[in-house]
Amino acid sequence: MRRRNRRKRRAGLCFFLVVLLLVAGLVAADSRLRPLVQSYGQMSARRSAMLAVHTAVEQVLSQADTAYHSFVAIERDSEGHVLSAETDVTAINRLKAEVSNAVMRELTAREKQTVKLPLGSLLGGSFFTGRGPFLPITIHTSGTAITTLSGEFSDAGINQTNHSIYLDMTVMVTAALPMERVTIELATRFLVCETVLVGEVPQTVLQVDFGEGMQKFFGAAD
Repeated sequence: MRRRNRRKRRAGLCFFLVVLLLVAGLVAADSRLRPLVQSYGQMSARRSAMLAVHTAVEQVLSQADTAYHSFVAIERDSEGHVLSAETDVTAINRLKAEVSNAVMRELTAREKQTVKLPLGSLLGGSFFTGRGPFLPITIHTSGTAITTLSGEFSDAGINQTNHSIYLDMTVMVTAALPMERVTIELATRFLVCETVLVGEVPQTVLQVDFGEGMQKFFGAAD
């Protein structure tokens, strides 16, 4: 009986030690796996969002009428001096809506993606980092896009002013990872059109384009 009790105690102690080692191993693996998942997940979500934005914007700009006179009408006097710059609000809102819808379609098409994590990176060291075997991780993403148009004046030479119109995209992407949820913000700018205004540009036009009236001048849309 004493021998049996000793064997039971030894078996129970061994079982306890095995469980303790397993728990310690899982905790250690989790502490190393969590930042790896977050890092690869963020990179994948950012790369996917950037590809979606560039694909959508380039497609819309290649098909839309992006000539300068389609957005801004320059009024001059009899001597050719610039008096004012008036924007076509309808054309601007149409472009913003088309870009926002195209970006959202591209983001929706990329809602689900798979990332392969190199388990060798868990061991640490330069030799094992990035090596397999690889663990497939599924990432679900969702995003929103904010589109704005902005303009800038810059010197283009003697008595010449360059007026550029830019499309600014801000995309917020939320990536649902197996262990947590991360949010990524991506801001990009695209040149829509530009022209060179010959002659003196009134300070009032510059103030409207650069000052607080810029958002009122071109507006913003979600």
